[in-house]
Amino acid sequence: MKRAVGLLLAVTGLMLGCVVGSAVARCRLVDPAPTVQLRDRTGEFLGEVGPDGCLGHWRLPVLPERMAAATLALEDRRFADHPGVDPWAVGRAILQNRREGRVVSGASTVAMQVARMQDPGPRTLPRKALEAVVALLLVDRYGRDAVLAQYLRLAPYGNNTCGVGYAARRYFDKPVEDLSWAETALLAAIPQSPRDHDPTDPEGLARASVRARRILDQLLADGVLDPTTHRTAIGELGRSVQVGRPVRPEATLHAVLALTDFAAAQPEPLLTTSLDLSLQREVAAILRRSVVAWEDQGAGNAAAVVLDLETNQVLVDVGSVDWNDLHGGGGIDFSRTRRYPGSTLKPFVYARALDQGLLHPGAILDDLQRGPDGIGNADGRFLGPLLPRVALANSRNVPAIELTRRLGLQDTYALLAELGLHDDALPASHYGLSLAIGGMPTTPLELARAWSALATDGRLRELAWTADAVAEPGERVFSEASARWTALALSDPMARLPTFPRMGNGELPFPAAFKTGTSPEHRDAWTVAYTQRYLVVVWVGHPDWRPMEGLSGYRAASLLARRILLRLHPDDAQGLADTGFPAPDGWVDVPVCPLTGLRAGPQCGEVVTEWFPPSHAPTESCAAHHLEGDHVVVDLPPRYAAWQAEAGLPGPTRPVVTPEGPVVMSLVSPVNGAHVTRDPDAPPGMSSLRLSVAVSPPVEQVVWYVDGDPYAVVGPPYEARWALEPGEHVFEARLPWRPERSAAVTVVAR
Repeated sequence: MKRAVGLLLAVTGLMLGCVVGSAVARCRLVDPAPTVQLRDRTGEFLGEVGPDGCLGHWRLPVLPERMAAATLALEDRRFADHPGVDPWAVGRAILQNRREGRVVSGASTVAMQVARMQDPGPRTLPRKALEAVVALLLVDRYGRDAVLAQYLRLAPYGNNTCGVGYAARRYFDKPVEDLSWAETALLAAIPQSPRDHDPTDPEGLARASVRARRILDQLLADGVLDPTTHRTAIGELGRSVQVGRPVRPEATLHAVLALTDFAAAQPEPLLTTSLDLSLQREVAAILRRSVVAWEDQGAGNAAAVVLDLETNQVLVDVGSVDWNDLHGGGGIDFSRTRRYPGSTLKPFVYARALDQGLLHPGAILDDLQRGPDGIGNADGRFLGPLLPRVALANSRNVPAIELTRRLGLQDTYALLAELGLHDDALPASHYGLSLAIGGMPTTPLELARAWSALATDGRLRELAWTADAVAEPGERVFSEASARWTALALSDPMARLPTFPRMGNGELPFPAAFKTGTSPEHRDAWTVAYTQRYLVVVWVGHPDWRPMEGLSGYRAASLLARRILLRLHPDDAQGLADTGFPAPDGWVDVPVCPLTGLRAGPQCGEVVTEWFPPSHAPTESCAAHHLEGDHVVVDLPPRYAAWQAEAGLPGPTRPVVTPEGPVVMSLVSPVNGAHVTRDPDAPPGMSSLRLSVAVSPPVEQVVWYVDGDPYAVVGPPYEARWALEPGEHVFEARLPWRPERSAAVTVVAR
């Protein structure tokens, strides 16, 4: 007998030891990662991100007194007196359960519930014993207030919500400290049976209200509430407590999902983002209406980004026009999808060329022919000699390629990396000179950040995603002068002529800079537009990369950017804003001839005003325009002869005779080493190559030779067309009966 008793005591002791040992291991207050609730800049609910499972677990910096009192009123009335386990409640539960023959009453204290919520397990007697020991240890180690705060952080409040701090925000849109007594009692009633007491369900709200009234009555009995406060709370509970559950708006779903990691890293669980939900919905609606209207032309979706340039805060981030549109790829976040940006990259090349002294505002750029890589202009035309402002505003490809060549391919590639437009995954040679005209994909958000440097005097800043973000100075990537010159060029409607008409999409009743871009075959249409306050990036395209018909950056994306800017500047729509973008500090404005970049002379019919740094302000007057008899002629260098004739500009009368001195002949087109491709859809003989040569001084005739054989005899301006034939071919121009000839060039035709 003694041996059996001893064995029983040993087993019991061993079991108790195991329970205590296990309880000691569990004696801690766990710190679950809180759910972050995202709101727009005005406080509108956007969404919530966090670990899987219950939403909430917000820390309580201070124990909310009202909620503590309401919770303990029915849940653990002797909380202040027992050590974590309530012997009286245990005894009562045993008697009630034995009398009923089933479990009708529990004895779990707040501390025991904390132990269970931190380490869930089966509802068995050994498990309850373990929770009781853990509860005793928790209260002893951390104190009652800390254990109660942990309960309020972990307790279930229905609808997958844990913790009273988050529940107060979710149901009442208030901090828990600001809840009325009625709202406090209603929340305190939910954990007893979260499913039955769901406050967003009318029947659940009714059941929760019954328990809330019991809580208020107990608080009155305990002297926590005076009769007047109790009566007010009961009245509010019966008629005016408004409980809601926020609905995540579809308009910002892409942005919320993209901000998950950013939000999780924030120190506070309530994140007020920089986004403006109302504006986001309006912009999304603008995009949606147009995409629907353009569907027959191949448009499938659109994206837009709006920045506040004072802070670089992202006000709008529309990733697609309709989240639920499976056909149009609504689930794809196009503001973070790489597409080809077309000519929207050109201004970076111009600004860097200005900063490196490779260009100045009066340096004429030639728009005369396709480059050696076959790149021409989108409209197939060539505009001749152009001021840089005009070349940029007209978005001419040929001058942009030449500037890229001057900068160097590697330096241009490094510039775009510095701006955050690519991740250096592929070498510069993969893209070639097409870098300047959008041959490298990027995203609307990356483009917005890069362009914000041009729009804010040359400093590159990070995009800000919170409403309280303070604008940092940012790293300088362009000089203030080149950034301001770019804004002047892109906001000048006269400089856009003749490529873009007056009173088009890019002309607003207030100063605005516009740059459009279109990828090959119109697969992507872009516009970047900015005022002195806002920057807008718009993309239009199809998720399947299908070509669009007639939808370009100018015809489609710029129209959307225009509508967005008008919405952003409602007070300026009457055209009363008379201040444009500021000129570079210290620069001077000079009237110049647009064909030479020199000071306008008395015979220059067209005169434009250009800003110059004092060191490059022209002092020489234009002599290209002069009187010959009673009419004005234009005397341009020989390389412009063919263009001048096509443009109908009268040249000086020169006797076309064979000069006695030497004649210099320089091929303008084709360029040595060019690879050209015949249009496979063109009829035989219709694909041709332009042959052009500059001759100084002028002569009566030039003979074109192809592969060593005479091909054509031509007079001024010494041009011919040669029907493309596959293979490698050699071209040169010669003078008849004289030894002078141009250098020979080789072209490969396919």
